[in-house]
Amino acid sequence: MAQTIDFVPNDAEIEALTTPKNKQAADELAHKKEVKKRLEAYLEMAQLKRDLSEDDFWA
Repeated sequence: MAQTIDFVPNDAEIEALTTPKNKQAADELAHKKEVKKRLEAYLEMAQLKRDLSEDDFWA
């Protein structure tokens, strides 16, 4: 029977994999992070508005 070994990379290896290789890749990564941040903020605000409107309905 073959043995399987689960390999969990350490923080330095993960950082090396996610570090952009050039300026364009760095810019694209920064843009993606900014878009993700704005989307999360928008969805959080939408959820808050939805929750508040439900509370007003029953009040």
